Amino acid sequence: MAGMPRPDASAKLAAVAPRRSRSGLAIGIAALVFVAVIAAIVIGAMTSNSGSGGSGAFPKGATALGAPIVVNPDAPASAPVLDIYEDPQCPACAQMDKVYGGVIADLAKTNKAKVVVHTMTFLDTNLKNDSSVRAAMGAYCAADQGKFLDYTSAVYLGQPEREGVGWTDTQLEAFALSSRVGSLPTWQQCVKDKTYKAHANAVAEASLKAGVNGTPTLLINGTKLTLTGKADELAAAVAAATK
Repeated sequence: MAGMPRPDASAKLAAVAPRRSRSGLAIGIAALVFVAVIAAIVIGAMTSNSGSGGSGAFPKGATALGAPIVVNPDAPASAPVLDIYEDPQCPACAQMDKVYGGVIADLAKTNKAKVVVHTMTFLDTNLKNDSSVRAAMGAYCAADQGKFLDYTSAVYLGQPEREGVGWTDTQLEAFALSSRVGSLPTWQQCVKDKTYKAHANAVAEASLKAGVNGTPTLLINGTKLTLTGKADELAAAVAAATK
């Protein structure tokens, strides 16, 4: 397991969360729990283990440093905005992706919703490792090749059985292979250079400042969704919100 994260002096926030088990997952008051609640959000130093790197760089799909990934920026203005807040190490997020991942990908592909993903990394603090930010950087490097959702789903599929174990560099590279990035050497160099480390920290900080207090959190046009674990209900919620 990675060592204790070191404070990043350039960041402003930190999140402290309880450990979560894979049982008993819900969003809101739904019967099937899909929310991993953050116990406290503390003003302080955002933790990071991986050095500085790429301070002004942001990946394809983001509009600025610290902006979330817009999976389908060409979605029409009439399309509802689906915001997804998630942390790569969150077991509830992996369950959410298992149930709704295909629906989310289809919503983006068909432009039925503008899919916006905010990758949080507060579990690095809680679990005393750096796997969330490293997985986030891998996802951003994959985003440059149009494989952001594919990489994120591969990360969730390969989530360790025991929370806190995290991933090795070799495992993160295997996710790039399974998500079929166009150029593995390009992805490898992007990760090696920590091109999007500052961006990963900035996205996480912005999410905390937005008041998000749990992962996964899904919103349509700014309204939090309550889901019960049925794949078709997300598409139905988007349809109901369509102008």
